[in-house]
Amino acid sequence: MTQPRSFDPAAFESAFDAAAANCRELSRSDAEQFVERGYVVVKGAFSKDIAAAVCAAAWRELGEKHGVDRHDPDTWNQPFMGRKAVTGYVRTQGTGRRFLLKSCAPRAFYAQADIIGGADRLPGNGAALAWGDAAIGNLGLPNTASWQPPHPRQPGWHKDGWHFRHFLDSPEQGLLTVPIFSDILPRSGGTFIASDSIAPVARLLESLPAGLHPDSVQGGGYLIPGLVEQCTRFEELTGEAGDVALLHPYMLHRVSVNPSIRPRFIANAALVLAQPMRFAREPGDAYSLVELTTLRALQRNALDYRATRPAQAFKPFPFRIEEEADKQRRRLNEEKAELAAQGLITPAWAAEMGYDSNRTYLRTAS
Repeated sequence: MTQPRSFDPAAFESAFDAAAANCRELSRSDAEQFVERGYVVVKGAFSKDIAAAVCAAAWRELGEKHGVDRHDPDTWNQPFMGRKAVTGYVRTQGTGRRFLLKSCAPRAFYAQADIIGGADRLPGNGAALAWGDAAIGNLGLPNTASWQPPHPRQPGWHKDGWHFRHFLDSPEQGLLTVPIFSDILPRSGGTFIASDSIAPVARLLESLPAGLHPDSVQGGGYLIPGLVEQCTRFEELTGEAGDVALLHPYMLHRVSVNPSIRPRFIANAALVLAQPMRFAREPGDAYSLVELTTLRALQRNALDYRATRPAQAFKPFPFRIEEEADKQRRRLNEEKAELAAQGLITPAWAAEMGYDSNRTYLRTAS
């Protein structure tokens, strides 16, 4: 049964005050931006030496595996991720080097802890929280494609989390963390974000306590077009080497074309929580900024949310063997049919942008 909606701005402000007072690294204005816009870029969160080391490892790997010369943009013009991928977009594996954040990048560590309500909400109080030196590159490709600003009807919008069933309170990705390893200027391959996407995603997850198959919200997911077309506020992430962008885990985003000769290197790290998020905390137990952002999006001061299915891990779709891929395809199709019967239908334009669809189940649903 859907709970009646009520929202008391004064009570929400009091809950926000308690969360902001617990922040060690973030300023109140940082906390306000996260709650209002779903993300914040923390300046100088880690050393430029770490950023330079990651970029150097990436260029070495690209040279050894793909014949890329960092000084010759003509060698960057490759579909590294496959025929349908954005040309010049690449993920490096790194050397296995690890940077323990609590000692190597304490500002980055405590900024993340501030967002999720404190280091005690991390497994082992965050002692093992680390970044590797793998990177996501968006190499500059001048004169290969004209830059277009972000808008809903583009391919590749997605919600992160291809390895777990998605619930409103999922702890597998309590925060999306994007360390920036190279300066990202406007129109230089910065990630596109739909900064008002938290509300439509939250409403969907609240309405489906049985959760969602992860394939439904990935880059071609059938639910993404209906979510992103509810958004009107689109931005491009920019920053300097050593900054870190902290995004709400419901944030829809996509890769952008980089028509410059300024390579962009970042990472994408999922911050795992020790326990699922909670949306009805007792007095004295402060909400996290992620939880408050979710409640604000739902226009609630508290929500007694309870998932009706247990948490479930998935092997990400690129790594499934044929038998597992067939099984998950059947499960996804069952979900498509079920949601079509509930009236949740993929928009007609989605197929043109390469998205999956549940429109074939319309006849069955009727």
